[in-house]
Amino acid sequence: MADAAAALGVTRTDFVLTAATERARGVLADRTRWDVTEEQWEAFQAALDAPPRDLPRLRELLAEPAPWER
Repeated sequence: MADAAAALGVTRTDFVLTAATERARGVLADRTRWDVTEEQWEAFQAALDAPPRDLPRLRELLAEPAPWER
């Protein structure tokens, strides 16, 4: 690893961070695209376009002052 970092003219830390970042991007790449049928896409769009559900507890929670404001 030290030889590879030296060949690139970077520190071992930078070499490892770059390698880890590239690997992480590769792992996540196949999780950022999904294939759906036309019917599934229309259902998804309908869910996005629907009015939000009333969630009374969430509404109450958001109306409370933050802990640091009390």
